Amino acid sequence: MNNDETTVAPFPTAATVPFPFDSPYEVQLELMDAILVSLRQCRTNARDSNENKIDGTNNSSGSGRNEKTRRRRRRAPIIMLESPTGTGKSMSLACASMAWLRHCEQADVDDLINAKSLTKDATNDAGDAGITSPQGNKEGTSAKPLAEKRKVYDWIETWQPPGEQTKLPPPLPASKSTPSSSSTSCTNNVQPTATSTTPQVKIANFALQNRQALNTELQSIRSRLDRLLNIALTAATASSNNNHTSTNTRNEQMARNLQKEQERTLRENLVRSGVSSAIAKHRKRKRNRNVHSVSSSLKQRKKSYCDSVNGVNIQTRSNEDEFLVDEYHSDGGDGKRHADDLSTDSDDDDDDDDRMGLNNHIAKQSKQQQSLSARALLEGSNLDGSGYQHDAEKNAMMRKWDKDDKNSNDISKMNSTDINMVISVGGVTPGAGVRKIIYAARTHSQLSQFIGELRRTKWGKDVKVVALGSRSLLCCNDDVMYQSKTNKKNSRRCEADITELCLDMQKKKSNNSNNGETKNNGQKTKTNGCPYLVSRDAISTLAMHSMVRPSDIEDMASLGKASHACSYYASREALAAAEVVVLPYNTLLSPQARQSVGLSIANALVVIDEAHNIPETLRALSSCKLSMQVAEAALAQLLAYTRKYSERLAGRNLFYLGQIRKILMAMIKFLKRGSSQDDDGRLGTNNNSVQRKEMIAAVDLMFSLKLDNINLFSILRYLKKSRLSQKLLGFVNHTAAATTTNNVPNEPAPQRLEFMSKHVSSMSIFETFLEKLSGTSREGKIIIEWPSEETSTTGNISPTLRFVQIHSASQLDNVVEEAHAVILAGGTLRPFSHVSAELFGDDVDVMRAASEAEGQLTRKFDMLPSSTSNKLLRPPSSMTQITPSLTTFTCGHVIPPNNVLTSCLSFGPTSIKLDFRHSSRSSNQMIDELGRTIMNMCNVVPSGFVVFLPSYKYESQVFQRWRSTGMLSQIDRLKPIHREPKNSRDVEDALARYSSEVSSPSKKGALLFSVMGGKMSEGINFANEMARCVLVAGLPFPDITDPVLKEKMESLDKDFRRRGTGINGQDYYQNLCMRTVNQSVGRAIRHSNDYAAIVLCDYRYSSEMRIWNALPQWLRRGSGAPRCEDASFGKVMKNVRSFFAQDRK
Repeated sequence: MNNDETTVAPFPTAATVPFPFDSPYEVQLELMDAILVSLRQCRTNARDSNENKIDGTNNSSGSGRNEKTRRRRRRAPIIMLESPTGTGKSMSLACASMAWLRHCEQADVDDLINAKSLTKDATNDAGDAGITSPQGNKEGTSAKPLAEKRKVYDWIETWQPPGEQTKLPPPLPASKSTPSSSSTSCTNNVQPTATSTTPQVKIANFALQNRQALNTELQSIRSRLDRLLNIALTAATASSNNNHTSTNTRNEQMARNLQKEQERTLRENLVRSGVSSAIAKHRKRKRNRNVHSVSSSLKQRKKSYCDSVNGVNIQTRSNEDEFLVDEYHSDGGDGKRHADDLSTDSDDDDDDDDRMGLNNHIAKQSKQQQSLSARALLEGSNLDGSGYQHDAEKNAMMRKWDKDDKNSNDISKMNSTDINMVISVGGVTPGAGVRKIIYAARTHSQLSQFIGELRRTKWGKDVKVVALGSRSLLCCNDDVMYQSKTNKKNSRRCEADITELCLDMQKKKSNNSNNGETKNNGQKTKTNGCPYLVSRDAISTLAMHSMVRPSDIEDMASLGKASHACSYYASREALAAAEVVVLPYNTLLSPQARQSVGLSIANALVVIDEAHNIPETLRALSSCKLSMQVAEAALAQLLAYTRKYSERLAGRNLFYLGQIRKILMAMIKFLKRGSSQDDDGRLGTNNNSVQRKEMIAAVDLMFSLKLDNINLFSILRYLKKSRLSQKLLGFVNHTAAATTTNNVPNEPAPQRLEFMSKHVSSMSIFETFLEKLSGTSREGKIIIEWPSEETSTTGNISPTLRFVQIHSASQLDNVVEEAHAVILAGGTLRPFSHVSAELFGDDVDVMRAASEAEGQLTRKFDMLPSSTSNKLLRPPSSMTQITPSLTTFTCGHVIPPNNVLTSCLSFGPTSIKLDFRHSSRSSNQMIDELGRTIMNMCNVVPSGFVVFLPSYKYESQVFQRWRSTGMLSQIDRLKPIHREPKNSRDVEDALARYSSEVSSPSKKGALLFSVMGGKMSEGINFANEMARCVLVAGLPFPDITDPVLKEKMESLDKDFRRRGTGINGQDYYQNLCMRTVNQSVGRAIRHSNDYAAIVLCDYRYSSEMRIWNALPQWLRRGSGAPRCEDASFGKVMKNVRSFFAQDRK
């Protein structure tokens, strides 16, 4: 390894990483060091594990099951970073991750070239797979594949329906100028000599060549953009020099805003021109192809007729007797299109171009490399070197081959011709493109903030960024987005309806290729297809332009709107070439969502910001429900399918179909009788006035259904192998969903039990629920919900079986086992043992390292007073602990101690004890005392004043009481009142109105009421005058009577007693509350010069040390332990008045 390391640039450190500022915070450098040191150790370990993995893969004596176990043991190291809000965490993450990525780009190529033993191992593996070679014949190895050596326990394990076999691209004819791969040497029993070019070198050169072509094209667009921008700014500066009335500061701000606006306009003009050119070329190819369409069609029909007469194409039904029928597909589709693919006719047209011009592509390779299409430039197999090395355009046309096959990367099923395709630069999934940084956050404002930090780094102008979002954020078609164009604000459709209409348009367009065209100088015509999906080349061109500059969701949507191309599919088209991918939690954490968008996280650096939200997000993603309506639809689909194909199905297929029908009928019968029958008293009592709920284990449900003798694992294997859910799509449930799209736009939709999509099979929902039933009782429980008699008669609620996830420790394994490293960042991650217990409770090494790190922090970081004059007794600015499995980092704040005032308020102005527990907070006396407290605070707090209340329900009670007593109008006269909106789409407007009031010339400021854990308690920037004071009323403890919460706490208690590490249920309950409080108070301090007063309005903050110690260290450091006399109203008001009276520049 020493010789290899000499050819690679040294691994970056915090001292060598270019930072956009001359003097970064000390904690920023320490945070980058913690990340880079851990990543360096991870890369060293990854090299060793890759060598062992290659040896294990090519060892013919090892079984496939052992190899699968070895792969599962490899887990990405976890890096937990707690950095308070306002310490430059996002900038540190951007700089450190980009430095790591730039180092890996060259190091991955060098590692691939230097891995000389890989060719020998691959040849040995080819011999084991049944390909003749001198070494294999000498050792007398078996010519059977490894897959045939496995012991077969069930016919389902070896059964593969037609079309499920490994789909590899057919070999292209070799030419003299471009010799084919190692297949020639293997076929002629001649091993490659030492002087010949190794496959690794060919792959590396091919990947570098295509990456250079992509960078050259992007740089060409950037050059044009910069040239036009300079011309526009020069003209604007010349005109502004004639007016000297404004100040220099105002001129600078206007110049920055002008530059942003000019750049946006110029980018829209460039992408509009590029997309128009791509559409023109597409139409030209289509016209040229129509000249040969008639003659080629006649020749094909004549050939097919002759072959059928001679018996060439006469197919028997023997395969269909053994397997499920594959011919039927819903809505007249051909069965090969997925719902999320572009349903345009350009795909078929491009395939025809490939067949017509294949020989020309090979003969003119050098010319083609200089002028690749946008689609080829963005092709992942070209960028990672795993595609055909003599035809980049063909790789782009065959893009779907490796996405539909889950076993295409199994070396034991490949011959020597295809063995190159499992080797890729950087160890990424073949076809996934370049190695990536994947940044995930909860809100799109956080994603935009990270992209903004990327723009400010050294790599800000040339880093390729893609922002993934839902259709509701990226769709440009107003006919899909809104029910009424005249009233867009109140007629915006929900995400489910937008997706349904989008897929409907694509389905209609695939049935009528003439639809979706634009005529009359770009004016839209009324067509069934979406006008933004005219050409695949147009989508690729938009994807190319989106990576010219780092673009967030808003930029991507505006580019799509300007170019009249779909920005939703363009963002997915650019995934393979993107170096940084920003996306919401749901897309990253769900394997199905990643597969649907084509995202691979293999060997990627995964950064999850505000990671304290991950456990709740995982529980929401892992939970599912099966309503009686969906079960009936699935049963109807199954019965229709069985009736149509019963005579053509084998007996064992009919057996499994009968088992599935039995389960569905039992569940439907159980849900129907539940509202009127008690089932031996196990499921509660019959109550017609309220909705009944009961939580039971999955095993108990199976006994109640009398299905305990059915093997769910065999049924699940059958469903996956046969892909029954896809085959049943469209039999029944499309008629139910038709009512959701055929309604009159201006009329209210009729009430329905549940939204059922035409593009999602009800059987797939049933299959997902069966997977949850096969889990252990520790993972989750089943909640049975029956509607009351009143709601059941109205038809608004359907009886439902709901699976709720309790233990989410294994739900993140799909990310940890694929990624290079996983960074969990946030301002409120501590205690680390809490996060580790929820996410990695089954990993002993992570749990042990987290407990040790938390113990060190408690002794050396939390308990030392930071306000002492003795530097030896002060806590360090940060603490880092690095182990092979877990790295922890925590730091203090960058603001001086006198810039924050923390006060605990136990009594109100009339000496009433402030007790905001559930039992007393709703009293009129307590609400009135809170109002008097806020009124007095408004007299001394300048500018913005933010009040956080425990819940939305309590906020409504408070405003209702104040409105009736007239106190609300009194407060409004002191500071105009603003409230947090309940709709997420209205948050930006509410913040704009509040900010305008805060900065108004009247200098009264404004008062904003928010909710802890709500939309404004996280990811919102209340910098400077926006929040000079934050008042937190009460403690937002969750409802202890919630059965899911009680089950979670009991599970943690059992794990804590069994392992002796982690957290117990009571600590978990308290941490949920205090983490919400810490998120709320962190909104005020956003940079080193900011200042704010924090008022904790509840007697428990001063009387219970466990509550006080749960506050962040930077918030407690200037105040010390609270005392009862310091929590009086007069003392707190005096401290707040003195705090704001200080002279600050």
